[in-house]
Amino acid sequence: MSEELKHLLSLDRLAARWDVSKYSVRRLIVQGDIKSVNIGARRLVPLSEVERIERFGVGRPRVAQPKK
Repeated sequence: MSEELKHLLSLDRLAARWDVSKYSVRRLIVQGDIKSVNIGARRLVPLSEVERIERFGVGRPRVAQPKK
């Protein structure tokens, strides 16, 4: 594996890391919440982007709903 590719995750590996579906990851990319790169026919997510999201999350903060 080349040095550059060590810092990129495939959608499958990212989905497994976050325990979500590959399609959920793809949807976040399409919505612009996750930055990704194309290398050939592959879409990959930089590790720095994964770490940013793990620290800060994506989208708008969730507001706790009052209990009824």
